[in-house]
Formats: sequence, structure tokens, C-alpha cells
Amino acid sequence: MVGLAVRYVPLGRHGTVLLATASPYLMLAAPIAVLLLMLGRRWVLTVLAVGLTLTVALIQVPHFLGPEQVTAQSAPLRVFTSNLGMGLGDPAAVVAAAEQAADVVVLQELTQEAADGVIAAGLEKSFRHRIFDPKPMAGGLGIWSRFPLTDSAHVPGYSMVMLRTKVHVPDVAVAPILVGVHFAAPWPQPIESWHKDMEKFPTMLRELAGEAGPGAVIVAGDFNATHDMLPFRELLATGYRDAAEQAGAGMIRTFPVGTRRVPAVGIDHVLLRNADATAVRTELVPGADHLALIADVVVRQET
Repeated sequence: MVGLAVRYVPLGRHGTVLLATASPYLMLAAPIAVLLLMLGRRWVLTVLAVGLTLTVALIQVPHFLGPEQVTAQSAPLRVFTSNLGMGLGDPAAVVAAAEQAADVVVLQELTQEAADGVIAAGLEKSFRHRIFDPKPMAGGLGIWSRFPLTDSAHVPGYSMVMLRTKVHVPDVAVAPILVGVHFAAPWPQPIESWHKDMEKFPTMLRELAGEAGPGAVIVAGDFNATHDMLPFRELLATGYRDAAEQAGAGMIRTFPVGTRRVPAVGIDHVLLRNADATAVRTELVPGADHLALIADVVVRQET
């Protein structure tokens, strides 16, 4: 019950954030409770537990349905996003994965050393168009593209660097807007910066939608939020889709990774408007504490 309820409450304290993050695991108790109550012949409580189990299923099942059928004539735009973990992700691994699976690359926690590393490893041989702003520790971000970029700029007012640009995809009438994001973390540092970032971003998403008109908007990066957190679902309520859910990729988990650590939460996302995801998967980048996220996206050729 707690795992379900915490999805719908404001996350004002670290404790509620941690409960919301853990809610998919807490909700696993519902079907177990049904079995135990049936064995104990507690029929009223069994009925309540069955209702709770069905509610949990309705919440989780959409993540596994798909991909949705794309009917309009579309062009592919493969998106690769990776948090490099204070710039420690292996540059050669980033380049190898991008060469194989991406048209645009969004890198968070991009330090100057990390930027130099991916360039030295050959990223710009294929991804010649770029905007990046490296910073020490976790603050930097960069975007690289196989296709020309225009109208590139910083997105001001957030805790860490966020960048936006237009990607001129061949045969696509309206260039998609691509935004690289990295929200402040809600834990272990004070939660206020995360709240400020999350509370103002729905307005940003609406403004991007208005600017793009019939064109696509793609927002990729480390949101430091899961589907089970109400502020993240409020972003989706502005008319965007989460690529993993749209593709029916299941519960994608990207953090944490490393020695003896298994990813437990999905805080890296690709959000889409006027675009469709046909597949989403993860990729290990040695040295990084997140799995990279790769989304196969298609955008409408004519609008």
C-alpha cells in the first residue's frame, strides 16, 4: 500500500523520495499478500489485496506494451544519452557505442578531460556538429550530431548545464528540437535544487512544443527521477511521451552501475513529442555510474 500511495504525494523530504524510488519493489508485496491472505482464509483482506494487485498491474503493464505502430512516413534519428559519472566514463566505449547505434549523442557530467577524451577517441570523425560546455565534476554537458545543428544555445536557470539545438535530419521538413538535460539530484544533497529544476521544467516543455509546432521535440538526459515520482509524471502531462514506455521496453533501469552494483532505478530518459520510439535499450560504459540509454526514434518527414 505504501509503495502505491507514495507515487501520488509531493516529494518534500528525502524519505519520500527514497520510498517513491523503491515503490516498484514495494508493490511486489501485493501479489505475495494475496497468496498469504488466501492461505490464512482472510477473505475480506484478500479481496482488498487483489484490488491492490490489479491496480499495480495497471500501472506497470503499459511499460511492456509496444512498440506502437508508426503510420506516417518517417525518418530515423537514433539518440544516445550517457551520464559519464564525473567524466570518468571510458571515451573509447562511448565512441564505439555511438558509432554503432546513434545519430545524436548527449553526454552529461562532461568534464574538460572527458570532452578531450571523446574527441581524441574519434567522436568527431562521424559526429562533426556539436555544442558542449564542459564543467568540473557533474555540471557539464555536450551534444554531438551526425547532422548539422543550428540555433544552438544554453537553457538558462537550471542547476547544471542544459543545452538545446535544432537537428537538420535529411528529408525531414521541420528540424527537430533536441534538448540535453541534467537535473539536480534529490539525494543525498538538499532537495530544494531538484524541486526548483523539476517545478519549472513543465513550462519549458510547453514553450518548446509551441516553438516546434508540428515538428518534433526530443529531450534526453539524466532527469534524476523515475516514473514513480509525481514530478516526473507531471512532465509527461505536458504532452510528451517517455521513449521506453512508448517502445514497450519494460522497466528500464540505468543507475547505479559499477563494481558489485546492479542498476535499480531508471532515472535516465528520452522524452518525445511528435516523434515515436521503436526500441530502447541500455549500454554499459565502463567507468560511468549510469548505463547509457539508446533510443531508436523516428520523426515525421512531412508536417
